[in-house]
Amino acid sequence: MSDKHFDVLIIGAGVSGVGAACHLQRECPGKSYALFERRQAMGGTWDLFRYPGIRSDSDMFTFGYDFKPWSSPQTLADGPSIKRYVEEAAAENGIEKNIHFGRQMLRADWSSKDARWSVTVRNEASGENEIVTCGFLLNCTGYYDYDKGFRPDFPGEEQYK
Repeated sequence: MSDKHFDVLIIGAGVSGVGAACHLQRECPGKSYALFERRQAMGGTWDLFRYPGIRSDSDMFTFGYDFKPWSSPQTLADGPSIKRYVEEAAAENGIEKNIHFGRQMLRADWSSKDARWSVTVRNEASGENEIVTCGFLLNCTGYYDYDKGFRPDFPGEEQYK
């Protein structure tokens, strides 16, 4: 994927990244974009954490997408339901074809001269680094650090390691 340019590069294919891609596709249909996701599946938090009883602490009528109203009677949805919701939104809007899984962002450098970002990512399948450029870089990553494990400031999470 070296020497590839996108108008917009979205880092993360969770709730925020998929939502951003859906809005971008609707509002700016002529713009090229890609989502880079380190994991092998979309869904972010809702794919990563699968412990019994995981659920949203926000009601889905306000947490969900405006372009895909939450239709389940379950107001505080469980993790698997939210993951399905994100996957459905991506499928219904044709986002899946723009997601590149197994891409770890290593660095991003801005060039004022070229008015673009140069983003280095590691293709985790091949172990090789790839460089892509973009005019706009949108970081839709969560708080979790895959290399360090659970954040110590979230009490009780260590029991789910």
